[in-house]
Amino acid sequence: MNEKLLLTFESDKSIEEIIENLKAKAPDYGFKVRLVMDLGSEYQANGAEVEDGFQIFQVIVCSFTRSYQAVKKNPERAAVLLPPKQMVLYNKNGKTIVNYLPFTHDYIARALPEDDEFPDRLARACQKIAKLIEASV
Repeated sequence: MNEKLLLTFESDKSIEEIIENLKAKAPDYGFKVRLVMDLGSEYQANGAEVEDGFQIFQVIVCSFTRSYQAVKKNPERAAVLLPPKQMVLYNKNGKTIVNYLPFTHDYIARALPEDDEFPDRLARACQKIAKLIEASV
């Protein structure tokens, strides 16, 4: 049986409440919210006809010092480091959904096979992000 890779968190809180919780709690997990993007507004600003009430947000977290040190040591890490730092929030059936795709140790090791220390570190960071989301919903 295949294990679902995409983590899904459900909440009665609004998107805005969850984003504020992420901002407040991120430092407890070693992160800072780097970017909150209203994708509906981005779509509309770039020519898509967006339905009224459409809400989907991308939130990106970062540990700036650790990220810089990792990329400074091996610039190839940036391609693997940045994607698993983002989550998507939207409404569905009266609930707020947060989707997060953490990278596994094996995936990271396959992406950067010569980089022995990085898979463990990034996989642990992904686990922390999942815990941050769980604490914020």
